[in-house]
Amino acid sequence: MKIPIIRKGEYDIWSMRMRQYICHTDHNLWDVIVNGDLEEEPAPTGETSAPPAPKTAKQLAAKRNQERVKSILLLAIPDEYLLKFHNVADAKSLWEAIKSRFGGNEESKKMQKNSSPNMVAYGITYNVSYKYK
Repeated sequence: MKIPIIRKGEYDIWSMRMRQYICHTDHNLWDVIVNGDLEEEPAPTGETSAPPAPKTAKQLAAKRNQERVKSILLLAIPDEYLLKFHNVADAKSLWEAIKSRFGGNEESKKMQKNSSPNMVAYGITYNVSYKYK
């Protein structure tokens, strides 16, 4: 199965295909996106900002799943956008960042649904209504 690559304006289809791909790979990976990190521990009171190293087998598995999902999502992003998403902390945040970048907002979706069949681009009107025989 091939990883679906996201394109601008195609977030809805991509998200359905990506969910199928991730669930096909390992259903526990989709839970990482939906639920985020379940094994979060309180931050240490010391001055270091690095996250603590995983200690239990469950924490190691959670960290491994987090890295797998993040890698899959980064592979689905075109090269020209990769640097913008590379430093996102976790898979759930990365999914939300992809959604906000490629999904558009509700206002633009309403405009696309309500637009007429004629499109105006650079002052030129194109008629997009076709008759099929």
